[in-house]
Amino acid sequence: MTAITRSRKVFRKASIALASVGCAAMLFPVTASADATDDYPIPNRMLKTTCTVDQYMAAVRDTDPVYFERYMIDYHNRPADVQQAARDRIYWFFSLDYAGRRQYSENTATNVYYEQVATRWGNWAKLFFNNKGVVSHGTEICQNYPPSQPEIWNWR
Repeated sequence: MTAITRSRKVFRKASIALASVGCAAMLFPVTASADATDDYPIPNRMLKTTCTVDQYMAAVRDTDPVYFERYMIDYHNRPADVQQAARDRIYWFFSLDYAGRRQYSENTATNVYYEQVATRWGNWAKLFFNNKGVVSHGTEICQNYPPSQPEIWNWR
């Protein structure tokens, strides 16, 4: 057997093995890990919290003050109607039960145009959704704060 014949046989076996792996991958697909059922786009602790918006914000103010300050600076640099829209929308989100919050998370993960407040302020919910660590810290102790503190929005 010549070297050329041998290399053709090896090539054919490698091609068959590669095709088999490809077929197996198509027959047994793996579920994507970055879907709206985990901590994306909204951390699971935020979906499950029983705290109010005011309680959560007060907790973040105390646990992650730099993050809170950056959010509030950005918030106060927005027009009054955008500030009000962001407040209304986050209070609405917190009024939902777990299933409603999960559905909202699914909608925002699968439809970039779903959240209308984001068209006026892309980071409107950054304090609440974008940082899993901040959400973890805030939801851990938010029950220790009074449920209604509207003055939390008047930072400075």
